Amino acid sequence: MSTDTPERDEQQPTRERAEYRFTIDAFTPRTLPMVRLAQYLAKLADILGERNRVHLVGIEEGSTALVHEIEPTAVRSVRSRLQAVGRGEAPRDAQDAYRSLDGYLREDRARAVLREQDGGHGILEFPGADDAEDPFPLVREHGRISGIVIRVGGTGDRIPILIESDGEPIAGCSASRDVAKMLAHHLFEPVRLMGKGSWLRDAKGCWNVQRFNIDAFEPVESTKVSEALRELRAVAGDWTEDDYRDLERIRQGPEQNGGD
Repeated sequence: MSTDTPERDEQQPTRERAEYRFTIDAFTPRTLPMVRLAQYLAKLADILGERNRVHLVGIEEGSTALVHEIEPTAVRSVRSRLQAVGRGEAPRDAQDAYRSLDGYLREDRARAVLREQDGGHGILEFPGADDAEDPFPLVREHGRISGIVIRVGGTGDRIPILIESDGEPIAGCSASRDVAKMLAHHLFEPVRLMGKGSWLRDAKGCWNVQRFNIDAFEPVESTKVSEALRELRAVAGDWTEDDYRDLERIRQGPEQNGGD
């Protein structure tokens, strides 16, 4: 998924309509089944938003291009939403629609791109068939995610939660209002999330979270090993000084212990 931001003054209100083309490389208008066309259009409507101000104005020949016209009052909103989808930060319905549409393309062994006519900038790319050789289906199961709470906020019954894990954002998380309210008290703090998620394996063999419904969470304390050793010393038991020295050697690692 990639975005190219057109250079324009977004501070000024747009008075002209904008036109977008969703171009699919595997079909012509005569070979694209009507039922699949309806599915593509439904997901495009979810991605673009502004349903009452976006209109299908044509289907062009060659590689099928679905041409959409955006009313002037909705141009800035649509552009902003598309850029957010490209960054993985759009509302959940738009991100889900992007993944679903890309899944349709993968099934059809097709690829697509959504471009704004003005300047031909590539707004969103849909790799589709490029990921079709992955033999692993979407996996749905209960699991855990550890990371730092970056953002809590949104509308609806499920509140979007942005988590950073290993330096990468995970944008597919959501929680009930009650859980989100509690998570907000741990903003920029490490937590462990528990819930049911969907994972998809990419071309590099890495499993990525597509969606994660948070049922519960717990703060993660970043206690240092040295602090933990001090706490162990305070606990009554049969630990000897040799035991503590062994733990200290483990903490220091092989490089500081002669490579053993």
